[in-house]
Amino acid sequence: MDCSKGDIANRIVTVGTESRAEKIASYFDATPAPKRIKSGRGFLTITGTYNGVAVSVSAIGMGPSMMDFFVRETKAVVEGPIVACRFGTCGGISPGARVGSVVVASGGSSYVARNPDAFVHRYQNEEADTGPKYNIHKVCPADDKLSGLVESSLRSRLEGKYGESIVDSGVNVTAESFYSSQGRIFEMFEDDNDTLIDEVCAKFKEAKTMEMETFMLMHLAKCCNEPFHVSAAAIVVANRCNNSTVEADTLEEVEKLGGLAVLEAVTKREI
Repeated sequence: MDCSKGDIANRIVTVGTESRAEKIASYFDATPAPKRIKSGRGFLTITGTYNGVAVSVSAIGMGPSMMDFFVRETKAVVEGPIVACRFGTCGGISPGARVGSVVVASGGSSYVARNPDAFVHRYQNEEADTGPKYNIHKVCPADDKLSGLVESSLRSRLEGKYGESIVDSGVNVTAESFYSSQGRIFEMFEDDNDTLIDEVCAKFKEAKTMEMETFMLMHLAKCCNEPFHVSAAAIVVANRCNNSTVEADTLEEVEKLGGLAVLEAVTKREI
């Protein structure tokens, strides 16, 4: 991340894209001027204040490995407790996950990972593992206080324009990849994943969203030896159950107002 001590605040909003980071940073106080650090590995960290409270927004890209970099390298240079919330996009895996809505992962996050040994027959002269093709891991909890603040702030910013169904909550499912472990069918590869989404939803009745970062944030926060309070919220850009997709104008507006709501929540969570 190319960050040193003093470059990142104890309160952070983490996002995937630089454009979303810039939208959130546009709400920072004009003074002191926000500091930007762009790393050669694709991270952008912007640190400033919001209503006088020091805060950072960090664009990390996509996937569990990038979240691992973010959590560990942030903790390496930040002293004391940390409050962090992911604000991103996701797919809906529940019929009720309305496209354009923002779902808070107040129920925590599970993790789905491909089992390579189930496909070992493709490159070793031996039978494939008879176990599951994909490992579906137990849910890691979110921070209740931060989740509550995020949901409340989102409702305050979005419900007046979009109605009560614009904000929801439930269990997130993080997949290690965009394709096989998210149940996307790609006939050029042997993935055996056509029932994966059904298996996930059968195991976690409150599962509503699937993406690639939240579990790693929550898991590493729980494994940190100092207080690390985290939650996540994501805009549903497509519903996997009915193949609906969000309108571009709606996504733009919800991203902007939702980012402000998450920023407000992060700065209000006591440390």
